[in-house]
Amino acid sequence: MAAYRLPVTGQLVTGLGELSATGVRARGLTLATVPNARAIAPAGGRIVYAGPFRAYRGVIIIDHGNGWTSLIAGLGGLAVRVGDQVSPGQLIGRAPGAGDPRVTIELRRRGQPMDLTQLLD
Repeated sequence: MAAYRLPVTGQLVTGLGELSATGVRARGLTLATVPNARAIAPAGGRIVYAGPFRAYRGVIIIDHGNGWTSLIAGLGGLAVRVGDQVSPGQLIGRAPGAGDPRVTIELRRRGQPMDLTQLLD
């Protein structure tokens, strides 16, 4: 996979593999960001899911091809729809506008969580 960018800027709250208070291992990174922060496509691809999912607020899944996918969760607003093609750095949504916004990013290869920090541009 080509260079990868974090979709939002912020402070790392949870890293890949960290154990939560409930005993669940993190499958990606969670960043604390500012309200209404821009969320961008970390790499190019096609939107295969865009909408709410359980308590994760707005969720976007991008298929980058060759078995690579990104999941961005915790968004307050979405700027893309299923089927859209996105370019690296393109606006895909925004963090929630109030409270203490947290956005989670997961990179997967054939369904397995990957350490995206090795691919960061």
